[in-house]
Amino acid sequence: MGQDIISTRTAQRRLNQLNNGNFELDDSSRSGRPVEVDFDRLKQLIEDDPRLTTRCLAEKLGCSHTTVETYLNKLGKTWKYGVWIPHKLSAHQLQYRIDIYLDLLTSHRNYE
Repeated sequence: MGQDIISTRTAQRRLNQLNNGNFELDDSSRSGRPVEVDFDRLKQLIEDDPRLTTRCLAEKLGCSHTTVETYLNKLGKTWKYGVWIPHKLSAHQLQYRIDIYLDLLTSHRNYE
């Protein structure tokens, strides 16, 4: 199905609403946790304590932990060794890896 096409179930639900006299085209509000997260507050919480788990962050932000994971991925963060860190390497980290690789390559050639 294309992006602009609604599912069969959605069409059935809309038709049922029209038959019952509900001509509102906007989606009605739903119960449950909000899907939107305060992006700036999430960033601040991670900067203050990068060891916070997604469940703890979700509790503080009032949303689900999967929503927090989604937003952390958008921030480019990944969970390594119990800390939220940037997913991409910094220039310093990249240079450090190259230096180690070259040292290992040199030492391997000396053993041959």
